[in-house]
Formats: sequence, structure tokens, C-alpha cells
Amino acid sequence: MKIITIFILNATWGFLQTFIGFIAFLFLVGKPHYRYKGSIVTVVKGSWGGISLGAFILIDTEITKDDAPASAFVNHEFGHTLQSTVLGPLYLFIIGLPSMIWAGLFEGYRKRKGVSYYDFYTERWADELGGVVMSQPGGYRFVKNDREEET
Repeated sequence: MKIITIFILNATWGFLQTFIGFIAFLFLVGKPHYRYKGSIVTVVKGSWGGISLGAFILIDTEITKDDAPASAFVNHEFGHTLQSTVLGPLYLFIIGLPSMIWAGLFEGYRKRKGVSYYDFYTERWADELGGVVMSQPGGYRFVKNDREEET
């Protein structure tokens, strides 16, 4: 999918989550950010993970624009951006809310059962769309191929 198409679809079809992401971006305008495949990535240091809101990706790890194409983390979050592109106004209900619940309330369950965070349907699909694969069950995650487009 072309970069401009991704951005336009997220600004229209995925307006709600993109608008929320834009508001977050305005509050974080002083933080490092860069464009990546039709989205805007903002780095907010911490240990909270990442979130994708339409065309806006917020991550807690300092990953540069040059390192983003090889980053499983950035490409996973970009996979969520593509989910937003496909699902539009349904994204927050089908992906966003279930993903936040899975991340926030099921850590103990995942540890007890030996289930990866990325086994949940929202995360597995984001990995697939972002080109992220796992070396083996529970193993290292990496970017499958360099599907990098000019940003």
C-alpha cells in the first residue's frame, strides 16, 4: 500500500484514532519524532511499550528513523497502523480496546500459561501486517524482509 494512501485512509476512514493520536502528538511535540511509512513515530522514553493511534505511533524505546526498518517493535506498531487503515472506525473496538486489556490485565495469565503477548489476535495480526516474524515459539522477533518504502 502506498504511503500517501495509508495516510489519507487514516486521516479519513480512521479519523477517530488519528485525531486522538494527533492530540497526543501535540502534547508531545517536543519529543523526538520522524515519519515512517505514512505514519509519524514519536519517542516517549519509559517502559510502557507502544501504542498506535491511526497515523501516529508512540513508542517508549529510542529507535531512530534509520533503525526503524529493521525494528520488530516499530514494524509491529506500524502493523497496528495498517489495521487502522483497514478497519477504520471499528479499529478502537476490534483492536485498540482488546489489545489494551490483553496488555494490562492478562500478564499473570500469560506467565502462568507460557503464552506470548504476541499470540493474541490483535498482536499476531499486527506482526503479520508489519512483516514481523518469530524465530521459534517464544523466540526472537525480527522483520521478515525489508519492505521499506521511501518516507
